[in-house]
Amino acid sequence: MLLCVLIFVSCKSDPQPVENTSDTQEKAYTIKAEDIENLKYTDYVLSPDSSQAILDWQLYQDLQNNIELLKGGNLSFFRVEKGIMEEFISEMKMQQPPVVVTPAIRSRMTVLETNILKLQNLSNLDNIKKQDFLEAIRELLIADANLKLQMNKKFEKEAQQIQLPVKTEQ
Repeated sequence: MLLCVLIFVSCKSDPQPVENTSDTQEKAYTIKAEDIENLKYTDYVLSPDSSQAILDWQLYQDLQNNIELLKGGNLSFFRVEKGIMEEFISEMKMQQPPVVVTPAIRSRMTVLETNILKLQNLSNLDNIKKQDFLEAIRELLIADANLKLQMNKKFEKEAQQIQLPVKTEQ
């Protein structure tokens, strides 16, 4: 009798819906354009003088194109081997036009390089938390914006015609 009750109770229970864990994991790790759009940071556009100064800096232009793709959720540029990324950054720094080589811009380039390598390392991991990944993307976008801002400031300062007062001898 007890056995019949146990069988009846166990058969009567509704099957629990099984959630597809691979779909859940994919949602947890997939970065979409909407996720990146929701990141809070201030973006800058290069001024006409800055744009003209770096017109021939092809690898920087390539980086900017890949950052635009990143904003759309395309991470393919950052999913390469570390050696390839380091070579790209090294060549980009070597091709930097002399007109934009200042200590302030150089330091912004170093920060950008660090954030590129960090994002490259994270994008090649399988078990990274989505929030950590989005934070790395945000830091890269901020570093890029700060480099643009610094280049703009350099040319803005050079365009100012500041005249110093003339000292007269007494």
